[in-house]
Amino acid sequence: MPYKDKFSFNYYLPTRIVFGAGELKNISREMDALKIRKSLVVTDSGLKDNPLVKSLLSLLAGRGALFGEAIPDSSNEVVAKGVEAYRGAGADGIVSIGGGSSMDTAKGIAILAKKGGDDLRAFYGLSKVGEPLVPHIAIPTTSGTASEVSMFATIKDHASKVKNLISDPHLLPPVAILDPELTAGLPPMMTAATGMDALSHAIESVHARFYEPISDGLAYQAIRLIVTYLPRCLEKGSDLEARGMQAIASTMAGMAFQNALVGCAHGIAHALGGLFGVHHGLANAILLSHAIRFNTPMYAYRYRYAAEAFGLDIRGLSDPEIGERLAYAVDEFVAKTGLPRKLSAIQIPKESFPEVAKIAVNDPGMKSNIRRVTDPKELIPVLEAAW
Repeated sequence: MPYKDKFSFNYYLPTRIVFGAGELKNISREMDALKIRKSLVVTDSGLKDNPLVKSLLSLLAGRGALFGEAIPDSSNEVVAKGVEAYRGAGADGIVSIGGGSSMDTAKGIAILAKKGGDDLRAFYGLSKVGEPLVPHIAIPTTSGTASEVSMFATIKDHASKVKNLISDPHLLPPVAILDPELTAGLPPMMTAATGMDALSHAIESVHARFYEPISDGLAYQAIRLIVTYLPRCLEKGSDLEARGMQAIASTMAGMAFQNALVGCAHGIAHALGGLFGVHHGLANAILLSHAIRFNTPMYAYRYRYAAEAFGLDIRGLSDPEIGERLAYAVDEFVAKTGLPRKLSAIQIPKESFPEVAKIAVNDPGMKSNIRRVTDPKELIPVLEAAW
């Protein structure tokens, strides 16, 4: 695999990953290691009464206060409520349990808990936190966003329908607990959508501008694991081996894109999520094959390893042929999950494409795509192909 001239990079990941079925029971040990006396447990309204969260609170034995108001595409207002709960509980650390929105909400609360105030907007953008935050233990209950090993948080302005990115190394949780028992009850369509989010992280890190050997290696193994184990998760949700391997794959894909960043599919997916509330993993599932085709004419060579990881026979094929073979295989893989494959199937109006493209071209994900995009009109064919 060729790399750039004058090649140099930094790889950074301070998160300690604790993996194993039943590892949730060791939450107090992890809190003690971080010197957390009392935590704010951050989750969403759908999980707050779930046995998983009740079990966590029981394990904390009075060392946790519950904040169960996280929402999909978290907001500044929700984070403000969360930091009020944090201060009111006398907490000195955070435990998040749930999907990406719960973990992103927790990151926002951690910022304000350290910095003061109740308005997160001053921290939108890159590297505006600048110092260590209150300790955060992240416990994902889905296998897709990898927020447990990323320095990113997405906060949506629901009035303007814009997703805002906060990016700072200090957002990385110091500890992540991956317990496959916590994902065993995830419904098939959510399993599929979050699984495709993980696959998009792995493949997009391959065609992101800051690719390098460490992220490539993580992405390669993540792709192999997802292709093998996501179908098993969908076939039998209680298969703990499959659930565990999918959780590891999701985290590895996060470790890849955390450093290499993402690309075209994510840039458009963020715009669709902001404008229409499309689930991020579903949007990526629809867009990923078209993002590969968008990049192939200029950077086809980047897809050889991804195709090998996917298990494709690429002997004797040219790089452009491999790019097309991978795009086709991704589309077929999406079909087997049962997820929609077209934007028309989820009622995205064609008339919205100019607005979607205008937002997407300025998205951080698009700016890190290996093929530079400066004009929204360049993205219209991608949207039309996905429709």
